[in-house]
Amino acid sequence: MKRFATIFITTLCLVALAVPALAKDIMLQATIARADVVLDKNGQEYVRLIVTETRTLDGVKYEAEVPVMAFGSQVAPAKAFKTGDKFKGICSSRVFEDRPSYTILKVLQ
Repeated sequence: MKRFATIFITTLCLVALAVPALAKDIMLQATIARADVVLDKNGQEYVRLIVTETRTLDGVKYEAEVPVMAFGSQVAPAKAFKTGDKFKGICSSRVFEDRPSYTILKVLQ
């Protein structure tokens, strides 16, 4: 019985940790603050764009920088972006440690 309880509790903990990791797709339009082409640990290129988002907290508006990553087939179109360009695309959004980030699914501009 102890073993079943341990496995059950462990499974519940894993499910509880996986639920916040679910991502949703959004249309993102933002100005690029920085664009970097970087190599991952396997030597593959990926693009990291930093965009600015306007947020509101308790009625106060402020600008926040958010990373937008391009992998695989989206690297080539994302490499064309430079600082100051307008980005428009469909992205998968997720939140990690209360910080949002985006992964590019399709570049539209």
